[in-house]
Amino acid sequence: MKRTADVTVRIRTRGPRSTMLVLCLVCCVVVARLPVRAAQQRGKGELRSIAPPWILAGRATVMKLAGQDLAPTEVRFREPRITATLRSRQERKPATDAERQQGNTLLEVEVTPASDVNPGSYPFELIEEGREPQRGRITVDVPAPEVPEKEPNHDLRHPQVLPAGPVTVVGKLDGDGADVFQFAGHARETWRCEVFARRIQSKLEPILRLRDARLTRLRAAVDQGDDCAIELRLPADGTYLLELFDADNRSAPDFAYRLILRRLSPAIEPRRSSPLRK
Repeated sequence: MKRTADVTVRIRTRGPRSTMLVLCLVCCVVVARLPVRAAQQRGKGELRSIAPPWILAGRATVMKLAGQDLAPTEVRFREPRITATLRSRQERKPATDAERQQGNTLLEVEVTPASDVNPGSYPFELIEEGREPQRGRITVDVPAPEVPEKEPNHDLRHPQVLPAGPVTVVGKLDGDGADVFQFAGHARETWRCEVFARRIQSKLEPILRLRDARLTRLRAAVDQGDDCAIELRLPADGTYLLELFDADNRSAPDFAYRLILRRLSPAIEPRRSSPLRK
C-alpha cells in the first residue's frame, strides 16, 4: 500500500492524466488477483471418486468426478491420445454422510481414448487457476469376452483354465479363500492382470500373485486403497497361474470382483503394476 501511495503522489505532480493511468493499472492488478484469492478462500480442492471405474478405448464416455471444492477449467491427460472435455460442473449441498463423503462438487467430463490406446491406468490432472492440480487415474480397457468364475478353483492344483487371449472374469471370493486361474502366454508378450473390487463397491481387499508353470512366484500386487494390477513381460512360452485372494485371507458372498487379463503389444514395455512387490 505504501508503494502505491508513493507512486501516486509522485505522479500527481506530473498531471491528472498520469494519475488516472496509474489508478487504472492498480485496478487491473486487483481484478486479476480476484480469481486467485477466491481459490485460496475455497481451500484446497479434493477429488474423491470417479465413475464408471473403467472406460473402453475408441469410445467417448461421460465420466462423473465427485469431490470437494473442485472448479477446474481443464482436464488434462499425460497420454496425448486421450482427450477430455469438461461438460458441466454442479455444486451440491450434501445432506447425508454418504453424500458428504462424495463432496460438494460433481463434474461431468467426456473422455475419449483413441482406439490404439493399450489397456492400462492413465493419469490426469484437473487444472485450476491459482491452485495445485488435483490428480487422478482412469483405467482404459478394450472389449473382451466375459466368463464367470467357476469352482473348484481354490488352489494351485485346481485352477480355472481360461480361454486363449484377452478375457474378463466376473466372480466373487466366497469359497475357500482363494481363486486361481490359468492362462497361456508366449515369451516377450506383455500381459496386464488387473482386479476391480473397491471400485465396484466390493468389500474385498484384493491381492494378486502371478506364478509360472513351475509355481515360481514372478510378481505380486497388493491393494492399497484402489485395487491392484500386475503388468509383466512373460519370460517364456507356457502356462501361468494367477492367484486372487483377500488381504486378510477372508471370503464372503459380497466379495465380488472383476478380473481382467489383457495381452498388450509384444513390443511394449511394462508400464505400471501399482502397487508392486516381488
